[in-house]
Amino acid sequence: MYIRGRPVLVGTTSVEQSEYLSALLQEWNIPHNVLNARPKYAAREAEIVAQAGRKCAITIATNMAGRGTDIILGGNPEMLAKEIVEGNMLSFMTQEAPNIDTDGAPLSQMAFSKIKLTASSLAKLAKASLTARFVCGKGGAKWSYREAKSKLASALELCQSEDEKKLQDLSSGHGVQMITLGPAIAVAYLSILKDCEIHCKEEGNEVKQLGGLHVLGTALHESRRIDNQLRGRAGRQGDPGSTRFMISLQDEMIRKFDSEWAVNLVSKAFDDSPLESKAFQQQINSLQMTVESYFMKIRESLIEYDDVIEVQRRHVYNLREAFLMDDPHSFRHRLHQYMQAVADEIILQHIDPSKAPRSWNIDSVLAEFEDVAVKHLKASNVSTDIFSEVTGSSIVQSLKTYQEAPSTKLELSVLPGLPIPGTEYHGLRRKASSVKRWLEITFDQSARQGKYLKEVQLFRKYLGDLLIGLYELKTESSGFSILEIDQIERMMAVKALDGLWSAHLANLNRLRAAVNIRGFAHMNPLEEYKIDSCRFFIAMLSADRRLTVEYLLKPWLIQEGDELDVEYA
Repeated sequence: MYIRGRPVLVGTTSVEQSEYLSALLQEWNIPHNVLNARPKYAAREAEIVAQAGRKCAITIATNMAGRGTDIILGGNPEMLAKEIVEGNMLSFMTQEAPNIDTDGAPLSQMAFSKIKLTASSLAKLAKASLTARFVCGKGGAKWSYREAKSKLASALELCQSEDEKKLQDLSSGHGVQMITLGPAIAVAYLSILKDCEIHCKEEGNEVKQLGGLHVLGTALHESRRIDNQLRGRAGRQGDPGSTRFMISLQDEMIRKFDSEWAVNLVSKAFDDSPLESKAFQQQINSLQMTVESYFMKIRESLIEYDDVIEVQRRHVYNLREAFLMDDPHSFRHRLHQYMQAVADEIILQHIDPSKAPRSWNIDSVLAEFEDVAVKHLKASNVSTDIFSEVTGSSIVQSLKTYQEAPSTKLELSVLPGLPIPGTEYHGLRRKASSVKRWLEITFDQSARQGKYLKEVQLFRKYLGDLLIGLYELKTESSGFSILEIDQIERMMAVKALDGLWSAHLANLNRLRAAVNIRGFAHMNPLEEYKIDSCRFFIAMLSADRRLTVEYLLKPWLIQEGDELDVEYA
């Protein structure tokens, strides 16, 4: 094809294949251009694709490269004109050499016919060069390479906003003040563009007579859609063209998915002659459909696994948004719910509602409560003397008094005789949030049922009120304003949630890899993943509530000079 003069597009399935073929062509001294994901090639992607339709052009590209740009037979006149202007102007605008890794490797022009510029175009190009030399000064060291490229791009944009006559007037003015580089470059570009259009049209007709673009496929992709897109590069918009795929029975796809058939076929072949038949093509097409189906099932499985995470992700994001956007009263009520939930978890872990209060393990409850809350409050210099008045015997006696007292003399959800901190200032028992928490406790269906369920609910409510009251004492004695306390609380809540959510995602990734082993026990890995991920998520939310409460109870340290940069001790 190179000898005939037809442009050739060689499609590869990987960067390594494209560079290997490029090395072979270099050994044979055949000029060509490479287009793949390497930065030095990707930087000139549009220019390489624009040149791919010229006579004798050879372009080695990965199947995913150059999409969105048409290959015009004979070349793209706009891109060619731009290359000519850049090649002649950059040497006057900068002395800095381009960085191949970021600015792109130079294109191979050895096989292309030279574009003949008219005398008018040469004169305008020379005028633009002199203007650039005058503006940049002797030595051309005014701009860096990237700045010079940017100036050229801005000058070429003038061609779209201004007509040619106006640009000529701007570039031909008298005096230093009237000389501008942009219009001079734009005028030269428009003149060169006309010459390129004529040249590309003549070369395009010649390429069409030779047969148009020839596409060579070097391996089948796992998706037929990608191969069909490569085939579609030839014969675009009624142009002539041809395609040819050359594959090997040792290709990776054939070895992985149909190695037995390939081995049998190779054993029957006596030489290296190419295998061409309808049966062979049908077998290859069937193999490619099998591979597509295989990867489609993998993608469907990934979507099903991701749907499980999506439900949890949506819940966490809504919770995080509530931390940041809720009004202060709603946010404070949510924190009270968190504290109540921590108190509930401590009690339900040690208390059995089927047993009488005198048989409860109240000392373990109070010990864990002290570890979760009281020790942090002591570190924050908050008085916790009231907690010393709460003992196992006093709680049992209070519950006994509640049972024996007439209902008309009892206050809703309050244990008589037990201390509550800060009630004379905050009225915890009369707040709406307190009533809401009591209703949530009484309608909690997840708690164990038993004969003494009412007493357990009262104990839960009291311990929650005690924790909230102690926290209110801390906020009063902290010395911060109400606005600062609100910001600190939101910051602590978000910090705890973000850290646990990141750890939860890492656990789910490990779980996804582990559940596949359960398939050997005839279990559905997806169903096992759903069950375990749900358990992990519930545990994560429980840990988030406790960690948030611990952050709030620990001492708040503020860095000097920044009132909002809050850390926990």
